[in-house]
Amino acid sequence: MRTEEQNDRSARFYFSRREFLKGISAAASFCAAPFSGQLWEKKTPQPRKGRANPYIENGKPLLVVVEGTDVEKMLAKGLETIGGLKNVVHSGDSVFIKPNYGSHRAYPTGSDVNFLVSIAGYIKKDGGKVTICDSSDIYVINRYNDFEYVFKTNNVFEIGKKAGVEVICTHPTDEKEYVSVHCGKWEKNPDIKVNRHLLKADVIINQPMLKKHGDASMTCALKNFYGAVYQPQRMHSHDLFKEGGQGRDFFMKTIAEFADAMQPELNIVDARKILTVKGPSLKEGSVVKDINKIIISGDIVATDAYCAQVLEANDNTFKKEMIAATLQYAEKLGLGTADLNKVKIIEIKV
Repeated sequence: MRTEEQNDRSARFYFSRREFLKGISAAASFCAAPFSGQLWEKKTPQPRKGRANPYIENGKPLLVVVEGTDVEKMLAKGLETIGGLKNVVHSGDSVFIKPNYGSHRAYPTGSDVNFLVSIAGYIKKDGGKVTICDSSDIYVINRYNDFEYVFKTNNVFEIGKKAGVEVICTHPTDEKEYVSVHCGKWEKNPDIKVNRHLLKADVIINQPMLKKHGDASMTCALKNFYGAVYQPQRMHSHDLFKEGGQGRDFFMKTIAEFADAMQPELNIVDARKILTVKGPSLKEGSVVKDINKIIISGDIVATDAYCAQVLEANDNTFKKEMIAATLQYAEKLGLGTADLNKVKIIEIKV
């Protein structure tokens, strides 16, 4: 009998080879044309440009860590300490919360929908129009024949509706749901097909989970934007990773490029429970640890640098050096700082 992991690998191969290479061939033909770079830059939409990080004090980005057991008090104190959502959310803004719903498993593998709704409440207070938007993995479709399965099993539609929050679950392989964007500074992906709903957002609040990851070593704020990209393209990078060498370099830098295509205004990591040893889905050998923390920052690189320290302290199979290539490249792209000495870290308990 095939294991869940074997099915997952098969799904990745099927879609990356059948669908993604078709796109690569077209891209290669285009790039071979004279002056193709200039033409592409003019004709292809650009990545989303997030608003400048307002959560800075004395030249240092702020990073707030709240420890406690009452999630509502933790979120309230964290947002208050960092300066509130009013610094990025203006009246009438379309604000999209990007959760982590790639796996078919429940919290803490994926986001806690009640936590998302709590964040949405603060957005509404500042006049924003809230949407929860994400896309599941193709494995979910292969096993359950329903691209909305993850949202349904986690009651995202039902709870979102009761809270007056729009919910969008994007099909991972429906090309109509994605827009190809181009950036000349990207080394690995000349263009990236991104979720059209997130691309048009006035504000994106990134709500990742902190987990061990089989390929990326750690998944958190940067890696969460794999869920904002067309499935065959993200799975292509996973296939290359398994080839090692340059393929691994491609994958680790692609994590940063996918995040750069979206540029969220704020990152709110739910680290009340973290997945260690094996991930990103709950499987044999996975260990869930209660550390009762929420991490908030406008700097996505600093967020992952700090969370890497947290994971390292709680998982002896992980070292921060494992994600150094991703952090360094994300810093090079201008997404933030990986040097926590340049970050003002505020740690509080409630």
